[in-house]
Order: sequence, then structure tokens, then C-alpha cells
Amino acid sequence: MSHERASSSSSSFAGLVSSESSSESSSSVSEQRTNSIHKALLLPPKQTSMETSSSPKPPPKPPVHMTSSFVDTVTADDDDIEEDIDERKTSRKQRYFSVFLMTTTSAFLYADQNLLSPNLSQAAEEFNFSDREKDVKLAGWLQLAFFVVGSPASLIIGWMCDKTESRVRLLFLTTLIGEGPCLATYWVTKYWQLFMLRAMTGIAVGGCLPLLFSLCGDLFSHKTRAKVASFLTIATGAGIAFGQIMSGAVGPKYGWKVPFVVSAAPAVFFAFLTWMLVDEPVRGGMDVKVNGNHFGHQNRAASRGVGEESEEGGVAIGGEEKKKKKKQKKSSCKDSSKSSSKRDENEDDIISQLSVSDIEIYSGKMDVQKLKRQLRVKTNVLVFIQGVFGTIPWGVLNAYFVDYLHANRGLTVGQGTAAVTLFGLGGAIGVIGGGVWGQRLYNRNKSSVAVLMGLSTMLGALPSYYFVNSTYFGPSESLLYFSCFVTGILCSLTPPNVRAVLMNINPPETRGSVFACYSQVDDIGKGLGPVFIAGLIVVFNGRQIAFNVAFSMWFICGLFLLMMKGTIEKDAETASRQMEAEIVRSPARERTQNEEDNNV
Repeated sequence: MSHERASSSSSSFAGLVSSESSSESSSSVSEQRTNSIHKALLLPPKQTSMETSSSPKPPPKPPVHMTSSFVDTVTADDDDIEEDIDERKTSRKQRYFSVFLMTTTSAFLYADQNLLSPNLSQAAEEFNFSDREKDVKLAGWLQLAFFVVGSPASLIIGWMCDKTESRVRLLFLTTLIGEGPCLATYWVTKYWQLFMLRAMTGIAVGGCLPLLFSLCGDLFSHKTRAKVASFLTIATGAGIAFGQIMSGAVGPKYGWKVPFVVSAAPAVFFAFLTWMLVDEPVRGGMDVKVNGNHFGHQNRAASRGVGEESEEGGVAIGGEEKKKKKKQKKSSCKDSSKSSSKRDENEDDIISQLSVSDIEIYSGKMDVQKLKRQLRVKTNVLVFIQGVFGTIPWGVLNAYFVDYLHANRGLTVGQGTAAVTLFGLGGAIGVIGGGVWGQRLYNRNKSSVAVLMGLSTMLGALPSYYFVNSTYFGPSESLLYFSCFVTGILCSLTPPNVRAVLMNINPPETRGSVFACYSQVDDIGKGLGPVFIAGLIVVFNGRQIAFNVAFSMWFICGLFLLMMKGTIEKDAETASRQMEAEIVRSPARERTQNEEDNNV
């Protein structure tokens, strides 16, 4: 009995041929080691063919090719097998530790975005502003300042992200440039000083988004990106919620300027840790290793499941396992989902451990023509348009909501902050649930995730009409808290999925610039949104009608998300072909292929 494997050296091939004269027990031990490795990696058992002179052999079929790293693993001792599995576990820990540092940095960056909201009245008193000036200058113009500086900065940083050799270093520098002025807010005495410093802070808030998702796209494959994007998305929402809660608690006691120091210092610290501790991922590595020919066979085998028939030389040895698999087909959907999720994680672990010499090298480089090409992609265009309408209601929640409940509905600042807290809690649940749910839908049918995003966004507008227009919120404001909680869940299902879609339909070297454009659109809604609402407040002489108009924008946003159902699948396939066109073989891979051809 012999194993038919692709080998990177003629000596290993000769050793396999000479194993025909080995004892049957020795061959059995080799098979057990091979199958134990495949079981640990959630791959099907290694198939063998019987070579006897007395019985005819069926026509040979193309073998399943494996990289030299896997051949070495199969022939390793048990200690080497355990060490290999430990390395993959370590790789997973490193990747998620990297995500932890990036999400923590992002959370503190976004925490300072709305620190002024709970203390608008206190700041207005210091600057001697009237109620109208408070809404226009502090809530409207300061948010506009983020757009004026932050949006162009995000475009520049996004382009640099696609060009630089060290994105983690660029992330630290961007954070330092943006959060330094945030720290300096503590010493402002004039309104123009506050305006300038808040504008500079927009550099960090706008620039971090393309950097974070560009890094994330090279740390994880398309099968897990939505779940990982939920971590980064929840960090932004949690950061905003933390900032408002902290500001509402600290501001009334210590002054409205102190929360800016509490938010900015940790952001710089964690950005520095990210620069020091996170290794720069290979650009396009997770895409090429999945789509490259050398790994495609193994991915397809893994997707079929352990024990399913895989032929090599015409004979399969997984009969018993296949029967067991048939018996397990009626198992619960919950067990199936857990198995699928575990398989996706293990595939990412395997991919991340392949060395550069074992893979095809991705040679894609960013240029102006590629940027123009990606800006014409239909799904990208729809994402940008929906972002303009979808972020306007967030301008109400971030800039006006606490003060609206306090000044117009007679609630205390603490009660208004509690409503925002429950909105943020619902948003956290929605982001996590949306990431997991959306990832499963995307893995089954890419276009179905558009339906989830569109319907959930439109439904999220309905509870908002209640807490904007009602004057009675039930015993202890329970109905207010419940409506805020439900709205937070519904309107937060979309963000992790729309960002995962952007990662999946754009080649690796373009993601920084595409996310910069997305960030700019996002800033248009968040920056011009409060200004637009401030204008409506002036036109309608009140906040209530202006807020109703703002929340109605979620219906328009939902329609554009539903239109993506007809574009996602096609654009993802186009991106895959574009990446394949940029693949070149590494010299080591070329030598291995030549040796395989000579051995045949």
C-alpha cells in the first residue's frame, strides 16, 4: 500500500514508493497519523489506492494536490503534529488579540465624537450662547467640523493605507494627530478654539476606519469577515455610548472639558500598543490563499465534510465515516451551525500558517485607474448612497437626543443618558447578532444579506416615531427605554454586514481607499446631518418635526440596501477574477511544481 501525494523532493517520493515493501502494521500507523491530522483540521481523511497485480485498477482520476507544508505535516511524528496544531491555535489567538487592540483603540477614538452632547447646556452657558445658538453652533457646526477636516483626511489616509508598508504604524500616527487636539480641548476659552480642535479630531475618527478594515480584511477570510467586522462596528457604537455615559457622569461634577481628557489618553495608549505588538499582515494573503489553486481543493474538501467520498486512484476508504455522516444529517440546525462556524475558524487558522514560499504571491498594487474602477462598482455605489441617508438619524441621536429629552420632554440628564445607554445596549446586541446572522446568510447565498439589511433598517424607523412624538413614556419611562432598546437592535444589524460586503467585493489593494470613500459618505451624514436638522429646526420653528423627517431617512436607506440584492453576487465574482489576475507564483512554488511534474 502506498500513499499518492505531491512532494517537493524526489527523495520523499522515492521513500513513498519504497514503502510498498513495508509491513502492513507500519502502513496502518501512517494512515492513522494522516487521518488524525485531517480530523484535527476538519478535513476529510486522506484517501489511498490499492495497488495489486491480481486485480484491475479503475481509471485514475486527478489527485488532490497539497502544498509541501502539508506533506511535511503528514509525515511528521506525533510530537510535530501536536506542535503544528498548537501553532495554529497560537495564530488564532494572535489574530484575535490584534482585533482586540484595534477595537479598543477604535472605541476610545469614537468615544470623543459626542462627548459634548450630554453637557451642551453647560458649554452654552460658558460661551454665553442662547438656546438657538446652542443648537446651531455646538450641536450643528461642531459636527460639521468633523466633516470639513475629517473627510478629506480620510481620503488621504485611505490612499496611504493602500500604499504604505506598515498600516499599524500609520494607525498610531493618525490617532496621535487626531487625539492630541482632543486632549487640548481641556484648555479652550474661546468658541473658535473649540471649533478648530474638534475639526482636528475628525482626522483620527475619519482616518481610522479605512485602516482598521484594511487590516481586518488581511487577517480573516470572507467566511468570517462579517463576524469580525461586528467587533469593529460594536467598538464604534460602544465607544460613542461610553463617551456619552462617561460625559454625562463626569461633566456635571467636574466640568464639560474633563471627559475629553478621559477619552483621548487611552486612545493614544492603545494605538501605541497596536503599533508595537501587532505584526503587519500580508496584503491579500487571506484572499489568495483561499482562491489560489493550491488551497482550493482543500477548501472544497473541507466544505464537503469529514468522511465524504474523495477519490484518489479510484478507491476511497471513508465508508464508515460516510455512513455516520448520513445518520447525522437529521441533527439539529444548532449543531450544524456550530460545526460550520468551527470549520470556518479552522480554515482561517490553516491559511494563516501557510508560509509565503508555499503560496501564490498577490502582486496587486493600487493606482488611480483601479480606484476609478472600484468607484464604478454597483454595490459600492449603492453602499455610498444608502450611507448618506442612513447616517442622518444618527446625527439626531448623537447630537440632540439627550438634550431633547431633557429640555423638551422634562426628563433629567440622567434619564436621557439612560435612554441612550439602552439604545447602545440594543445596538451592541444588534451588531453581534447581525454579524453572525449575516455571515451565515452570506455563506449560503450572498445576495440574501441585502434583504436582511434593507428590512431591518426600515423597521428600525418605526419605534423612533414613538420616542420623538410621545409625551408619556409609561411608568418610570419604561416605554421610552424599551423603544430605544428595540430601535438600537434593528438599526444595528446593517453596519457589520455592509462593511463585510465592502471587504469582499473589493480587491485587497483597494480596500483602504474604498473604505475612505465610505468613511467620507459616513461623515457627510454625521457632519451635515446635524446641520441639515438644525436648518429644519429653524424652518419649522421646533425640533419635533425636524426629528421625524430625520428618522424617515431610514426608509430611503433601506430601499437602496434592498437594491443590492441584484448586485452583490456579481460584484463578488468580479472581484475574485480581478484578484486571480494579480496572482504570480513564488519561486519556491515554481520549483515545487517543476519537481512534481518531473516525478510524474
